[in-house]
This record gives sequence, C-alpha cells and structure tokens, in this order.
Amino acid sequence: MGYNIDKRTRDKDVISMGNKLLSPLSDIIFKALFGREEENSKIILMDFLNKILELDGEMKIKEIIHLSPFNIQEFDGDKGSILDIKIKTEREERINIEVQLNNADDFRKRSLYYWSKMYAETINEGESYERLKKSIVINLLDFNLIHETEKYHTIYKIREIEEGFNLTEDLEIHYIELKKFEKLIEWELNGGELEEVELWLTFIKKTGKEGAEILLEKLVERSETIKMAKEMLEKISGDELLRQKYYAREKARLDEISRIKYAESRGYETGLEKGLAEGKAEGKAEGRAEGELKKAKETAKELLKDGMEVALVAKYTKLPVEEIENIQREI
Repeated sequence: MGYNIDKRTRDKDVISMGNKLLSPLSDIIFKALFGREEENSKIILMDFLNKILELDGEMKIKEIIHLSPFNIQEFDGDKGSILDIKIKTEREERINIEVQLNNADDFRKRSLYYWSKMYAETINEGESYERLKKSIVINLLDFNLIHETEKYHTIYKIREIEEGFNLTEDLEIHYIELKKFEKLIEWELNGGELEEVELWLTFIKKTGKEGAEILLEKLVERSETIKMAKEMLEKISGDELLRQKYYAREKARLDEISRIKYAESRGYETGLEKGLAEGKAEGKAEGRAEGELKKAKETAKELLKDGMEVALVAKYTKLPVEEIENIQREI
C-alpha cells in the first residue's frame, strides 16, 4: 500500500489544464491577478479587502501601495518562493495576504510569526513604539486548520480574557478555510444568494475548475468587480510565460505531495510490519487485527486533516467510505 501519485497521471493532470482559465487559488496566479501595479489590479484587490475586512464608508480602503508588486520577469520559479501580497494602505496599515493549498509546519504559529515580522517593519530603529502601525494577516487556505469551529472565516485579536476588551487594535489575523466555505457554493447554484465577500471566495475557489463555467457567469452577473477580475484572468491565462511558470509550480507542488504521502505510507507500513511481527510472536491474532484497524483509522484522520478527499483516504487506508465519513465528522 502506498501514496505515491503516478508520475504519468500527475503530469497529465498538469498538462490537461490546456488553455482554460488558470486557477486564482494558485499563489502565482493570485498574485498575478491581485498583486500588480496596474490600476485594475488595485481596484479588485481593494474591493476584495474591503469585503473580507467588512470595511464600509470612510473606513474603506481607497488607496494601496504594493510593497512587493508582482513581476513575472523576476520570478525564478523556485517552488519554495512565497508569493504573498504585501501592501500599505492610506492609513499606513500593513496587510499581508497568503494563499496556501497544503497544510505545512505549524500554520498557526507561522502566521503569527509573519505578523510579528511585518509589525516590526513598520518602524525604524530608534523610533518611538507609538509609530508602530496596525498589521493584518489574511490566510486563504484550501485545507481545514481550525478544528474548534465549523466557521470558515475566523478572526483573531489580543483581548483581555474576562472582560473581552482589546489590548491593542494593531494585531489582526484572519483564516479563511475554503473547504468549509465550499458547502455554501451549492446555495448559489440552487437559487440562493451569497453575500458579496462570498462571491469573491467562490470566484477564487472555483474559477478554472471543470464544470464551473455556469457558476462563473452567475458571479459576473452579480459583480462588476468580479467581471473585471475575470477579464484580467483571461489575459493572464493567455500569457505563455506565466502559464509555463504556473505549470512548473503546480507540478512541483504535486511532486511534494507525492513525496510526503509516500514517506508517510512507508512509515505506516514499517510500523504495521513491526506490529504484525510482534503480534505473531506473541500469538495475539485478534490484537493484530485491532492494531491494524487502529493504525488505519489514525492514518485516515491525519490525511483528512491534511485535506485529502474521502475517496482517496478510503483507497489508501483500505477502510470503508462510511468509516472515513464517520471519522471526518469526529474531526
């Protein structure tokens, strides 16, 4: 039993993207769309941020300065490159947006670390601490991270434990878990009406996916800004250099998933073989079966937390789909 993604299947998946719209959920495409110096790119980014941060009236972001604007010529294609968007607003606030498709490291601590670095960069050495500026980190995640709630959008600040008042307004971290949000997309398809911020999240999550054309047209009809984003994405998707860098980055991402899952499977198999040998030596056949089942369930739980689909988890662990769904509900 192994998790190694067949190379031919993987490469076919990447190549079969053809000339269709590239997915904004890819970090390189997200930055190419929202992270340019062009006016239209700034317009859609400000609209996206105002919706995510729920800013109205005078509090709306009306001007942004890119601190790391997108430049395809400067991107070397390194799979380790972090293609986040860093901006400064007219109120001198800093905002960092990161797109992540796979859970890696301790992501909660990682985003807090990113916030602390950005916050520290808002003053120069020798300046008064009062010059520190509010810093906001927005994490767009295509996996489940916050298992304590079913909410897809959670926001964190520093508050006094008993009375709930903020120590300072300077810290704000957002997690937007698109796998949790995806359940709401059916609402739009079945005649419901998503909120404006949810239109953006649907655009980011579904554009470029098979069968999403009708849904995309619905989004365009409801939002002029998303219509602008779609037109920009069509131009981006027609850029041959960018497409090749996108393919290379996506291929590297799939390779990394394959490597990690294969390593996990080998570790699982080694542990299973050891357990079987020990069980055989002790003559505990029933214990071996229980041990195998327990290990398979533990592996299934970890794979589900990493965002793997139920059908694939069932395939790799040899557990029934019903059992995997029961484990998923318990997470």
